[in-house]
Amino acid sequence: MITFNTLGDMLLRRYIVDFIAQMQNLSAPIYTQLRENSNFTPSGDGAYFAIRIAGNEAGGGWRATDDNVLPTASNENVKKARVRPKKYYHTVTFSGLAEAVSARGGEDAFASGITDAISQAVKRAGARFEVDFLRGDGTGRLTNTTASPSASTSIAVDDARPFRSGQVIVGLSNSTGLRIFGPVTVVSKSISGATITVSSAVTGSGSANDGIYISGEQSEASAPTEVTALGLPAIVSATGTIYNLSRTTYPILQSKVIAAGDVALDEALLRRLRRQLLVETDVGSLDGFAMISNWEQYDRYTEISLPFRRFSDMRLELGAQQELTTFEGRPWLISWAALPDQVFQLNLGAIERGVVRPLSIDERVNMAWVPGQDAFTVLMKYYGENVARMVNQTAKLTGLTTPTY
Repeated sequence: MITFNTLGDMLLRRYIVDFIAQMQNLSAPIYTQLRENSNFTPSGDGAYFAIRIAGNEAGGGWRATDDNVLPTASNENVKKARVRPKKYYHTVTFSGLAEAVSARGGEDAFASGITDAISQAVKRAGARFEVDFLRGDGTGRLTNTTASPSASTSIAVDDARPFRSGQVIVGLSNSTGLRIFGPVTVVSKSISGATITVSSAVTGSGSANDGIYISGEQSEASAPTEVTALGLPAIVSATGTIYNLSRTTYPILQSKVIAAGDVALDEALLRRLRRQLLVETDVGSLDGFAMISNWEQYDRYTEISLPFRRFSDMRLELGAQQELTTFEGRPWLISWAALPDQVFQLNLGAIERGVVRPLSIDERVNMAWVPGQDAFTVLMKYYGENVARMVNQTAKLTGLTTPTY
């Protein structure tokens, strides 16, 4: 006879951490290329690590005469950065009837009955990680409205790419964090039309640029705070703070940012971005660096490079295989989730996944029955943060003209 405990044990045996990580790779192909830092060990209110702000440039000094005067003493300038892990949860619910029917056929039948739901949960969580890494500012904001809805189920947005059918969303003020509309469920989206359709009519604040968030992530009572893992928009920046340190006070923490000024992508902009990384960070080589963008910006690059390569009889590195999409020998990673008007170039080794707990089934509260209901839940959770140890080895082009979808 199968008992409640053995069912839970079976889930843990079947869905081990390594298997879950392999499934995540299917929906987070770019994010999972970041190296996982196994030494990420937070304590107290976060994980602390050293960042070298400046070196000891006072060491050594030439003297024209034998005056026996030593140069002024100095030291390496090291500051302490603080990283606080973020929490991510994904819950799957099964009815008592589904459990009884599948359990009657034995452990294998039960595993077969729920394996699809667990597998899809892992892949959807991976897709969320990919979206947050490629376009997240840490608050969980998916995008902004471009026009205030007025008792309508259609909402005009800056970009409809990050939305998925079934998501429960709310509209919040990006300044006060107060709820403006929702929660409502996303029914469909139009990327070319830059709209989403929701389950019931909503009314906005009367002005554009209200933020759209997943329901329940923000308090909805104060200004949006950092609740999700930091993505590239938060890491690759020349202003603000990162890991409790000011980029203005410590310029070495500033990324290279080139504002394109609403012009189309061209090779001059790409080479300018590459040149700034080579010269200003003194890396000497771009080994380990990669370009990241959406499909539209990469297609724009191929449009301008194709005639030149044909004229010069050069090999055109195009194709369906990921390793063939390159820019001057460096990988060009493409994702549907990337921001439409930006292109990133960064050292993939400069950003690590600081993982306290990988996405996995919680063995302590696994298969908890819902009070007052004939249903049980399976809880999956992840604790971690994206840690940029070499912020200045990241760069981006912003404000590019977005090609027609």
